[in-house]
Amino acid sequence: MIQARLRGADYRNVTLLDSPFRSQRDETIALYLEHPSNDDILHRYRLRAGIPSHVDGMVGWGPSIGQYLGAYAKWYSNTRDQRIYDKAMDLFHGWAECVEKNEDLLDCGTYVWEKFLGGFLDMIEFMGCDEVKPWVLRITQYARARFITDIPRDGLQDERMHGQIEWYTLPENLFRAYQLLGDPIYLDMAKDWLYPYLWDKLAAGKDDVGPRHAYSHVNSLSSAARAYMVTEDPHYLDVIRNAYDVLTSRHIFATGGYGPGETLFGEDPGYLGNSVLPTWDNELTRTGKLIYRNFVGAPATRSDAWGSCEVSCCSWAVFKLCHYLLRLTGDARYGDWCEKLLINGTLGQPPITPKGQVLYYASYFLDGAIKSYEDRRLQHMGQNFVWQCCTGTFPQDTAEYANMIAYFDDQGVYVSQLIPAEITFTAGGTTAVLVSDGDFPRKPEAHFRLKLQAPAAFRLNIRVPAWADHDCRLVINGTEEALPITPNTWLTLDRTWQDGDEVTLTLPYTLKFKAVDPEHPNAVALCYGPLVLCCDEMTVLVGDREHPETWFEPVEGEDNTFRTLPGHSGIYPQICRTFQPYYTVGLMKWYYMYNRIYPDLEAVDRQHQGT
Repeated sequence: MIQARLRGADYRNVTLLDSPFRSQRDETIALYLEHPSNDDILHRYRLRAGIPSHVDGMVGWGPSIGQYLGAYAKWYSNTRDQRIYDKAMDLFHGWAECVEKNEDLLDCGTYVWEKFLGGFLDMIEFMGCDEVKPWVLRITQYARARFITDIPRDGLQDERMHGQIEWYTLPENLFRAYQLLGDPIYLDMAKDWLYPYLWDKLAAGKDDVGPRHAYSHVNSLSSAARAYMVTEDPHYLDVIRNAYDVLTSRHIFATGGYGPGETLFGEDPGYLGNSVLPTWDNELTRTGKLIYRNFVGAPATRSDAWGSCEVSCCSWAVFKLCHYLLRLTGDARYGDWCEKLLINGTLGQPPITPKGQVLYYASYFLDGAIKSYEDRRLQHMGQNFVWQCCTGTFPQDTAEYANMIAYFDDQGVYVSQLIPAEITFTAGGTTAVLVSDGDFPRKPEAHFRLKLQAPAAFRLNIRVPAWADHDCRLVINGTEEALPITPNTWLTLDRTWQDGDEVTLTLPYTLKFKAVDPEHPNAVALCYGPLVLCCDEMTVLVGDREHPETWFEPVEGEDNTFRTLPGHSGIYPQICRTFQPYYTVGLMKWYYMYNRIYPDLEAVDRQHQGT
């Protein structure tokens, strides 16, 4: 099996410090310790098992038990909070009791089964729960006997799949089960469910896949990563490296989000831009691009009811992919996509409510959007979109905060994300603690302190973000150091460190416009370093797109907030527009992330006249 270039922190070696990330993680733990209750989660299972249940049970989609167990396992590994351990074990025992009464409860299809498998493996790996091991084999044997393997393998989510949706995510945890438990049944089953249709195209750097389900196709790349780790076939490493390049160059928004209407690899090269245009926009109605082909291969009409990014699930898939790439290659650039979604995805989500309401979609429309728990896609039996898939991935996103900060090799520590934390590792035979206590992302600065029992020689590697492209400064123990600081690389500090040593890395933010795609160059989002900014009102921007710093000014007393100078908002010289970070926009407040931009009023008029 492949030996990774870097080792992950595995949750247990990182302690989150006070920050918006820590607050969001802690409030999510507090919610999930109470809601949903284990009795509510198990209600449907108990009814089918003939076990009395004295609650009404969950509404909406129903329980994502495997995803919850996975989040509990990682939270426990990171926090050592016994309440989380007890919650996970009580839920597992309650589920197992139901299955012992009615084994047909194991007949749950590829989608739910894979989540059970992942959750059980998380309990083994991160909670040390050997009691779960026999159940991994039992659910696998049951599934292998019942899953239909003779189905089309092109990834379309249609009736040909016999309900076995998102099957291409199965190999990741099957390969992982083989690595953890060694039984060849897992290896054999993983090979049964490989996905060459997608992977071969991406290995060649192509994206002529056809419209496919967004989150699960990015998630399938984690299956390719595990295939490489187990089989040592370099083809699978080519898959994930080239996939990263293809997706980040042509298929993501400024936020790192992807999949408008949950559709990836849209047939029109301008499908991202089309998706943010208003449905009444002449560009859509004139060209007929209101209609597109979606991930089931059917015609669909552009609708605001389907947003720009299924944010919890899409973030989870990217966090995993980047984690694999960082470990397998050691290449700093793979920290960039997950940083985008870390800040502009999960950190921008309002908390899940005790009723199971969640921000399902993040939306980036030119005619505006709001962060809302309301979802207008009522299911055919009246179920609302509560306690659904995003309530399973969102807690895993917050658990992943502790897992994406630091990596290790025999020479030292690698800091990939600037989330405030204490990182514990071994260097020179002694225990070392690296304290990262900056105020990121509110301030463009990384600050580190070392706690050492004795002087130790090791390398401190800090990822220089892609946006940090000018005027960066490095100060060690009060002295500025003249070292090259290059975006998308590790800044390596190789020295003998003393207890109390301090490192400050200043990474100035700059204002930049980013077009939604090359086919829509005048539909832009304003970014400030890693922060995507949103306008407070619908607007047309008029100004030099290459130098926004000449016509935006900071708003006094407001962090990372800017206002246009007069004369840059359409024809009204007196109007100024304010932009604030998307992640700080509150619930039920209108925002405008993508806006039209023109060099002058004449260009606005020409566009309106269609000339």
